[in-house]
Amino acid sequence: MSAVSNEEREALLAEVENAMRLSTVRGIFFHQAVAQRAGMTASDLNCVNILVAEGPLTAGQLAVRVGLTRGGAITSALDRLEKAGYVVRERDPADRRQVLIRHTDAVIARLEPLLTGFLTQWTEIATSRTDHELRVLLDYFQRSNEAVGSAIAALQER
Repeated sequence: MSAVSNEEREALLAEVENAMRLSTVRGIFFHQAVAQRAGMTASDLNCVNILVAEGPLTAGQLAVRVGLTRGGAITSALDRLEKAGYVVRERDPADRRQVLIRHTDAVIARLEPLLTGFLTQWTEIATSRTDHELRVLLDYFQRSNEAVGSAIAALQER
């Protein structure tokens, strides 16, 4: 790796920041468009995405992860998703007092056609990277996700 001047580094950092900002905004717009085409709200899609990524969660755990109130907002979202057949409520086999929320195959079937074009392009981009580049990207995204999580928590405490 060649050394760059402080001026070049500052310009590169500014470009990365701008690219991150645009990626975030475009991701939000894409997310909203997918939710709309799927007939759900963006919050509903957030719930589904968290359940797909993390597996079954309690309503309270899911509420925290998507930033909804543990009372009415998460209950309303889960009622809509359950009515559509996108989630089910099941007793936790490890603790029968708790109810876990799990996504269904129906929601995957509904979302898959909406994501195919994007996922094809994403796969082409990702598979063209070396293992080292993928590790750098993974580290970046993991740290970035932690930073965003901390920022959300700080904003919610105010």
